[in-house]
Amino acid sequence: MVDLAERCIDHCRERFAGASNIEYHVNDGRSLGMVADRSVDLAFSFDSLVHVEADVLESYLSELERTLAPNGVAFIHHSVAGDYGRLNAFVRRMPERLRRPLVNRGALIDAYAWRAESVTAAGVRAHCERTGLACVGQERINWEHGGPFLIDALTTVTPLGSVWERPTATSRNPFFRREAGRMSHLYARSSFGRGGTAP
Repeated sequence: MVDLAERCIDHCRERFAGASNIEYHVNDGRSLGMVADRSVDLAFSFDSLVHVEADVLESYLSELERTLAPNGVAFIHHSVAGDYGRLNAFVRRMPERLRRPLVNRGALIDAYAWRAESVTAAGVRAHCERTGLACVGQERINWEHGGPFLIDALTTVTPLGSVWERPTATSRNPFFRREAGRMSHLYARSSFGRGGTAP
């Protein structure tokens, strides 16, 4: 596990204290120097890199090109709020008393989600190509308040030449929040024990 925040790593050490197959590392928020070249079969990042701007995301993608095994795969949840540049600017200028209710109803882009506004879907795909990664899938999704604004993406990449390499499959999913809610109710009890809840 790798995180910029030492507190998060300390929490994980406590949470997974019984597991002997986990290494924990605090990094500089841009690099994976502690990870050996071509050693990673699966890299997974969810609800974290949505907050990093394009330069940081590109740095991590470059590190993934170095660290992924020849047939390794990375699944990355990131912002694509940059695709809504003008709308983001308009929403920021709105009075709070008007903006908050519209956002909460999903009628306006979520100005409170702290999404990186320099990241675009096409920009991520282009950087993968420049870096030596094949972007094999990119699903654009909505977030907290739902609605038609697909401010996030779930992107899957693999090294060029991998057995998984193929043309990018892109999709748009305006029902992601509804699906996530249904899945959490369906699986939370069985996944986290009797009476347990998802962390």
